[in-house]
Amino acid sequence: MKKKLLMLGSAVLAAGVFSGCGTTVNLSDYQNSVKQPIVVPDVCQAEYNKLASIPKVAVVKFTNNSSFGKANTTTSNRSNNYQGNAVAGVVTGENGAAMGVASKGHLDVNTHKTTRIVDPKLDKAIRSALEGKLTEMGGADIYSRDDLNKVMKEQKLQQSGLMDENTLVKVGKLAGVRYIVTGSIDSVTQEYKDYEKAANVATQNSNQNQSLVSILTKAAINAGASAASGMKITTKVTFKVIDVETGKIIASIQKTETTNIGKIPNPTYTQIIGGIKDDIMQAVDDSQSTFSKIFPLKGYILQVNTNKDNKDFIAEINLGSKDKVKPEQTFKVYNFAETTDPVTHKVSCDKYALNVELVVSKNQIESHRSWTKADGDDANKLRPGMIIKRDAIKKSLLSF
Repeated sequence: MKKKLLMLGSAVLAAGVFSGCGTTVNLSDYQNSVKQPIVVPDVCQAEYNKLASIPKVAVVKFTNNSSFGKANTTTSNRSNNYQGNAVAGVVTGENGAAMGVASKGHLDVNTHKTTRIVDPKLDKAIRSALEGKLTEMGGADIYSRDDLNKVMKEQKLQQSGLMDENTLVKVGKLAGVRYIVTGSIDSVTQEYKDYEKAANVATQNSNQNQSLVSILTKAAINAGASAASGMKITTKVTFKVIDVETGKIIASIQKTETTNIGKIPNPTYTQIIGGIKDDIMQAVDDSQSTFSKIFPLKGYILQVNTNKDNKDFIAEINLGSKDKVKPEQTFKVYNFAETTDPVTHKVSCDKYALNVELVVSKNQIESHRSWTKADGDDANKLRPGMIIKRDAIKKSLLSF
């Protein structure tokens, strides 16, 4: 049971409200084409060269600093064996004599205990979840774990356990990756909360003549207390992103997540591990927006069209479903200009964002390209060839 609970009725209602929404593009409404492309100064050409390659990213071992690593667990099984005999006779009671049966014997209880080693593989769980999320959002080329293991084996590092940041940078350079993502499971705590008792005490001191509103309010309080009660597993996770070229940590993301595994005052080791893995999945999901800023999806505008009044604009971009573009994602648009330092006379490239946002349509997404609607005062300044960059990915309102 996750910590974030949504009422089923609310979810259904929200689904109904949002199902009909979304940005659409009807190409027949935009017949006028903006022909003149952007003129890119020579000094700014390097910005376009960067678009040719997506950064290669390797997700490496996470340190487990919690007390939930490999553990010995014991399972007990009981078997009962009853042995005895019975003798028939006459039994005398208050209501006279009657036939009865007397019995005697004993019960043998045998307990069998089985001990086994359990490896929760939390490192594998967090790496797999993170690799999946980075692949899903696009903007990064995930270096395969098998290829990375080959490099580590060649360097005799596969059995070395934890590696410091300098060693990670070395491995990254040998593997030809640009960024290393690593981190740690910092701590795990468990706490049992029983809110139902407090709710019951609060609602018992009421008059018999209750209004319907009062009854419904108390019912809602009790329902909420029941849902909130239980064993809560809280996990702290840290993600680090290392730039292999500089060896510096460019981002450190810390997340604390809580999962309610149910009304289990004394959970088993396996139940706790299940809660920790739920926390890990939630930490990865909640970090998606930050990771999408670190590894932004970039491209450029292919063509720009406007309607007959030249007031509304749409732009086709060179990114599509293969690049993980999805409906309603938004892109910033950038223009370039050549500037000269008045003192040093050094020529450089000035990059600035236009006051416009491109919103991906839900009906015009192909494999390698997509149509977007332009929203903003600078929509009329859009030109083919302008560079675009996806904004941070927002979490869905209907995420569970």
